[in-house]
Amino acid sequence: MPRVEFLNAAKQIDCGQYANLRKVALLHDVPVYKPLHEKFNCHGNGLCGTCLVEVVEGAENLSPKTKRELLKLNGQPPNRRLSCQCQVLGDVICITAAALD
Repeated sequence: MPRVEFLNAAKQIDCGQYANLRKVALLHDVPVYKPLHEKFNCHGNGLCGTCLVEVVEGAENLSPKTKRELLKLNGQPPNRRLSCQCQVLGDVICITAAALD
């Protein structure tokens, strides 16, 4: 069973194979969004880019980047992902947008 560790929330969560990273965080009270974006976001459709995560370890254990991610994350470091577009395939350590600059 894959384990996701959210460093900014100091939480380690076991989740099912192919679980959505954004949903895993929200279900376990991990802050995904910066304050303004908590109310104003696309609710997991990959359109707004506000559910950003920085993958510290285990990037290879996430599904490949989607076309929406490639468009939204153009110019971002390669370890940045949209949590709503990621399926968890193995252990991952990340930091959510709520804690990023």
